[in-house]
Amino acid sequence: MLISVSTWYLESRFGTEKMFSMMKEAGIDAADYGLDDWVGSIATVKKSRNYQMTEEETVNYYTEIKRLADRAGIVIGQTHSMFGAKRIFDERDEILKVMKNNILATHVLGSHYTVIHPVATEGRIFDEQKEECFAYNLEFYRSLIPILEKYDVKIGIEPMWTTDAEDHISPTVCSRPEEILEFIKALDSDRFCSCPDLGHFQLTGYATGDTPAGALRKLGSTVEIIHAHEVIKDKDCHTAPCIHGTMDWEDIGAALREIGYAGTLNFEIGGNYYKAFPDCMIPEALRHVAEMGKIIMQPKEC
Repeated sequence: MLISVSTWYLESRFGTEKMFSMMKEAGIDAADYGLDDWVGSIATVKKSRNYQMTEEETVNYYTEIKRLADRAGIVIGQTHSMFGAKRIFDERDEILKVMKNNILATHVLGSHYTVIHPVATEGRIFDEQKEECFAYNLEFYRSLIPILEKYDVKIGIEPMWTTDAEDHISPTVCSRPEEILEFIKALDSDRFCSCPDLGHFQLTGYATGDTPAGALRKLGSTVEIIHAHEVIKDKDCHTAPCIHGTMDWEDIGAALREIGYAGTLNFEIGGNYYKAFPDCMIPEALRHVAEMGKIIMQPKEC
């Protein structure tokens, strides 16, 4: 199994070439390449690289990223497409343009998987507006099937969370593994799989009753890619396992083995972990992640 980390923080801090080199030297095999960051408005969507680039420019840009990854010996196991605020998805043409470029970029990078978040309607807290939200997402995902088939890419559907009127983390679209399975069944296409975000399941589990490991067992063979990271209390802090959090990584590893998971073990870790380290210690921080990945998948005495 390949151990993977997400690139979105490391690339902005070190640049693409140095990032890939550091990852490989630390024992990381693969990357979850961030194609576009969070966007909060349609104005920021239009400023994004993948909105502005033509198809030819997209191919040229990501061909160079792929060259740097290949030279370092890093596999692009999955990518992460643009994500952001709920209201921006009213601008369908603009969003679809970015998503189609993200899917093309995924193909150019040599990956078969990208994560495209399900859209939460404005009132989708717990099960409010569930039917409306479900219908919206079916239309949204179905509109991408032709380009997914063209470039042999699958979308990983990720569980999400939101906040309620008192700013408490609450379940929303796909917070329950059963809803992810409903989407995959209704879409009726081999272009979709589940991408369990283990930290998200931990955050919403107080309300749904699902643990990260329990969600993995429910999702079973639909799990083809993963977002693994630790959370601290009620904060989606995306830090490394076994640092400050309380997630049961032993049970998570057991669940992954039980469902026969064979994809990359990707750690979606960001600045809340890495920013505590000076540049010279980032390789050691990455080695911790690589070693924890091995222990999670094949428990051993340290």
